[in-house]
Amino acid sequence: MSTLPLYLRHEEFALQIEPLTQAGVLQAQDVLPIDAVAERYGEQDPAVLLAAALALRAPRAGHVGADLAQAPLLTKDSAEEAGAAFAWPELEPWLAKVRRSALVDLAALAPAGDRPLVLQQLSHGRELLMARRLWQAQAQLAKELLAMAASRPALQLTDEQIQQGLERLALTDPQTRSGVELAARQRLAIITGGPGTGKTYSIKCLLPVLLEHAAALGQSLDVRLAAPTGKAAMRMQEGIAQDLETLATTASVRTFIQGLVPQTLHKLLGMRPDGSARHTRSNPLTCDVIVVDEVSMIDLQLMLRLLEAVPAGARLILLGDRDQLASVEAGTVLADLLLGAEHGHGAENPLAGCVERYSVSKRFASAPTIAAIAADLQHGAEDRRVRALQLLTGHAAVDHETVPDRVRWLDRLLQAGAEAEKLKPGVVKSALPAGALAALVAPYLQAPCQDTPGGYVALLQAALGDGKGQAGFWSDPVLQGRLLDALDQYRVLAVHRKGPRGVAGLDQALSKVIREQLGKTWRDVYAGDLPAELGSWLGQPVLVTENSYEVGLMNGDIGMVLPTGQNRRLQAVFRDTRPGLPAVRSVPLARLPPHQGALVLTVHKSQGSQFPHVALVLADRDSPIQTRELVYTGITRAQSRLSWLGSAEVLDRALKTRVQRASGLAELLVG
Repeated sequence: MSTLPLYLRHEEFALQIEPLTQAGVLQAQDVLPIDAVAERYGEQDPAVLLAAALALRAPRAGHVGADLAQAPLLTKDSAEEAGAAFAWPELEPWLAKVRRSALVDLAALAPAGDRPLVLQQLSHGRELLMARRLWQAQAQLAKELLAMAASRPALQLTDEQIQQGLERLALTDPQTRSGVELAARQRLAIITGGPGTGKTYSIKCLLPVLLEHAAALGQSLDVRLAAPTGKAAMRMQEGIAQDLETLATTASVRTFIQGLVPQTLHKLLGMRPDGSARHTRSNPLTCDVIVVDEVSMIDLQLMLRLLEAVPAGARLILLGDRDQLASVEAGTVLADLLLGAEHGHGAENPLAGCVERYSVSKRFASAPTIAAIAADLQHGAEDRRVRALQLLTGHAAVDHETVPDRVRWLDRLLQAGAEAEKLKPGVVKSALPAGALAALVAPYLQAPCQDTPGGYVALLQAALGDGKGQAGFWSDPVLQGRLLDALDQYRVLAVHRKGPRGVAGLDQALSKVIREQLGKTWRDVYAGDLPAELGSWLGQPVLVTENSYEVGLMNGDIGMVLPTGQNRRLQAVFRDTRPGLPAVRSVPLARLPPHQGALVLTVHKSQGSQFPHVALVLADRDSPIQTRELVYTGITRAQSRLSWLGSAEVLDRALKTRVQRASGLAELLVG
C-alpha cells in the first residue's frame, strides 16, 4: 500500500495520525478534505480533525459514521487493513471537543446548518459522527419510509376482498397467508425470513389477488421486480416461475406473472456512470407494485434512491433475511428497518404494522442438519450457538438426518493424512491441510453416478470427445444448458479475496488441477494444448463483476468459456432470462465486461445464489469480517450438502463475532 507523504497543513494532525496513515487505515481521501476545510472553520485541534477523518473513512468499513466510543473497530474492517498500535484520545474529553467544534452540527439542528459534519445522539449514550451528506441521506430515508408506511396504496382492498382472493388460491399455509394479507393491505410491506421460508412464494400468491381485483375494476397493473445483483434477479425469476402452472388462478394471470423479468435495482432506477439516476422524485417510475428481493444487500444511498423513485400510491414490498451479511456499501438498512419496527407501537410508529417475519423454512426439509444449523445461528442464544458448532464439527447430530455426511468437516477428515505428511522429510507447510485441494476440487471432477449428477468437468470431458468432427455441436443450447447446470451443482466459497485461502489463491489452485484434467482430454481428442484466449481457457467458469447493459450482462452473472465460435473459437456462454430469446447465449471474449474466475466466490458474492453442494473455506486466522453472519450466509447457500474447511477454534470465534456497524437510521425510525 502506498504511503506517499500527504503534506498536510496541520502538522500536529499529521504527526498524530502518522501510525494510521502508515498502516493504511486512514488514506488521502479521508485526511486531505478535512485538512483543507479545517482552516475555513477555524478548527486546529488534532483530536477533532482525527474524529473528522474517521467519519469520512467510516463508509469504507460499512459504517454510516464514526462511533468514537468504538473507534478502534474502524481500523479493522478487513484483513488487509490491520489495526495499528495507536494511542486513542480519552473518550469523554474527545467527544466534548467534537461537540464544540465549528466543523460539527448537532443532529437536532443539522437541517438548518451547513457544517460538513453532523453528530447524532444514539441510544445508550452513544454518539455518531458522520459526513453531512450521509446524515441527510439517513434522515431523508427515514422520512420517506415513515411516510410510505403511514399512507395507503392507490389500489385498495378490503379485508373481505383479500380473504376472497386467498380462498380462490386455496392458500392454507398460515405463514404465507399472513404475508400476503400484509402486502395486500399495506403500501409498504417488509417480509423477512431465512432461506426457503417462502418469501418469493408469497409474492407469487399476492400478485393474483391484486391482478384479479384490478381486473374487476377494469384496471391494469404494472408490476416491477428487482434485486441488487444480476444473480439475485435470476434467482428471483426462477422462484417466481417454479410450479407456476399449479397456481390456482386464471391462465391470463399466470401468463402475466410468467412474463415478469426481474431487473437489477441499478437498471430499474436507470443509474448512470456518474451516479445520477433516470428515475427520481421528479421523474418517478411508472408502476403500481415494486417488489425488491435480497434487501439486506441494499445500502443506505441506494435504498434512498429507490424510495424517491416510487410513484405516489404504488406498493413497495421488500424481501430479505436480516441474518445475512449487510450491504457492501455503508448502512444496515434492513436491520435498521426491523429494529425501528420492533421499537415502535401502532400509531406512534407506522412501521410496526408493515413487517411480517417468516420462521418456518421449507428449503432444507430434505437437509435437516443444515436446517438445524441455520436455525441455531438465527436464534442468537449462546446454547444454540454451541449446538451449531457441535453440528458443524460432528459432535452432535440431528435425529432425523438420513445422510451421514450431509455436513463434512474437511479438516477432521484430512487430519490423518496431514499427520502422515508431517513425517515426510522436505514437506513444505501449506496454508491448506494436506489433501484439502483434492477434496475441494473433487465435486467439480466427479463422474455422474446414481446419487449425483456429476461435476461439470466430467461432463465437459465427455462432450469434448462426443463433439469431434460434429458441425454445430457446441452451439447446441441444450448442451450449453447442461454444462451450466452441472457447474451450478457445486461452488467453493471463501471469506477473503486474497491469500492462499482466499478467492485468488484457491481459484488459481483449482484452475490448475481442472486445466490439467481437461488438457489431457483435449490432447487425446484433438492433440495440442487446451485452447486459451485473452486470459481465459476452455472450461473456465467466469463471474461478471460490473454491470454492462450494452452486452446484457450484470454484476454476478456466471458463465462458462466454451468453443462455441467459428472454428471452435472460445466464447463465454451465459443463461439468458429475457422473454422470447434462447435460454443460453454466447458472448465473444473481447466483449465481456470486467470479470474473474468463478470456481471460487466470496461469501459476499454468493448472496442471492444457492447450490446443491457448497464448500465453505474459512480463513486460517481470526478476521474482522469472519463473523456469524458470514458463516450463516455461506452455510445457507447450500441446499443439500455442506463441506467446510477450517479449525474448530477459528469457527468458534467467528460464531462469537457479530457484524458491528454504526448507523443512526433505526433511532430516526423509532422517532
